[in-house]
Amino acid sequence: MQIPSDPSESQATATWGPSVQWIGVQWQGGFYALPLSSIASVFKASPSNAHAAQSDLDVEVHDGAPVFMRSFSQCFDLGAQPVPSQVQEEFRWALIVNVPGSAPIGCRVHQVLGPFWDELKSTSVQHDGRDWLLIQARGAMHA
Repeated sequence: MQIPSDPSESQATATWGPSVQWIGVQWQGGFYALPLSSIASVFKASPSNAHAAQSDLDVEVHDGAPVFMRSFSQCFDLGAQPVPSQVQEEFRWALIVNVPGSAPIGCRVHQVLGPFWDELKSTSVQHDGRDWLLIQARGAMHA
């Protein structure tokens, strides 16, 4: 199925729920879908900082401002889902979480896909032949 670029086009069938724009994220072997509105920025992280995610203090500079990097599970509510085992993967992408009134906080992930449109109808969305578990950004966080 081709995903329409205009969200109003996806409302053609009355039984469909509202269409939401998602971004797919791969982290520790898991596949997650985040509402695009929960992300302030996505960018390819510099290779020199790839191992910084292992240290106590991890900072990325984006648009001239420092961004305090946390683990994915500290930035997003994984709910009852168990945190996947520590899969050895390279964190090539940085996500900056959209938390108004908070210091810029982000996390590193292995891969990013999207954005893409799908309905909000269950605990996951289908895209690219895969189920992506829906998750939300945690509330206000402090560095």
